Amino acid sequence: MEQLLIGLDVGNTNITGALASEDGALIAKLHRATDRAGGSEAGLQRITEITGALMTQAAESGAHVGRIGVGFGGPVDFERGVVLLSHQTPGWENKPLRAQLENQFRTPVVVDNDANAGTLGEWRFGAGRGVNDLLYVNIGTGIGGGVIANGRLVRGAQNLAGEIGHIIVRRDGPVCTCGKPGCLEACASGSGIGRRGSEALGRKVNGKEVFALAASGDAAAQRVLDGVIEDLAHGLGVAIGLLNPALIIIGGGLSEAPESQFLEPLRRAVPRYCLAEAAVKLRVEPAQLRYDAGVMGAVALAMT
Repeated sequence: MEQLLIGLDVGNTNITGALASEDGALIAKLHRATDRAGGSEAGLQRITEITGALMTQAAESGAHVGRIGVGFGGPVDFERGVVLLSHQTPGWENKPLRAQLENQFRTPVVVDNDANAGTLGEWRFGAGRGVNDLLYVNIGTGIGGGVIANGRLVRGAQNLAGEIGHIIVRRDGPVCTCGKPGCLEACASGSGIGRRGSEALGRKVNGKEVFALAASGDAAAQRVLDGVIEDLAHGLGVAIGLLNPALIIIGGGLSEAPESQFLEPLRRAVPRYCLAEAAVKLRVEPAQLRYDAGVMGAVALAMT
């Protein structure tokens, strides 16, 4: 009997599930909107609905689901498979998600945070294929990341390795959601760009509007982007000094910005913040999996 995998990306906006072959080829994909108001119970119901539907599809094709991977949008105790909390949806505190799913579906389950899942996805299936030392940085509403070193995902003592969004790049900067001032996430995430743009332009704008205004020649918007790129380069430079990666993969919404407006100036800025020798062969590239990064990362978790 053919053995298949299920990957589940549990995000703050959508919960996406995929049925895949053992080598990661997608067979089917389902998604449902996240019910934040319904809390963790509604979320668990959506997860089980999607998982059940995919398992039924596998059975109808004469296959068997051998393993389930879950990438969760929040801190996770990887060893125990316990969700520690969600920053966006109430009720997820200390939820034994792995045990709940294993009990219901009688299938081994791996649970990790979505940044680690996305890192594995890009490494196995995307821009990081064939590279054994890389840093993945996901820039969206917040900034998350993950590290592959010597061909292995680095988790750290509390599964918090790769949290580049909480490197402090401006000690007098805005307060981050973590409570500390000047984190990279507060300065250079999509929400941070929107805040900086609103302050500079004197009206409410979001990150996409800042990019559009800069492209149209607005000098104030361009100064905002210049500052954001410097802060990102600063944060990346700190990480480069510690990790010496061969590749930095930029994922999330900012990876879709025009390359001439974002990635090219970022590439020029990074060497100002790290050892020259570390920058010589370093590549900074956009993620390839785009919005499938989360679910393909969850499939990659199921392969581990």
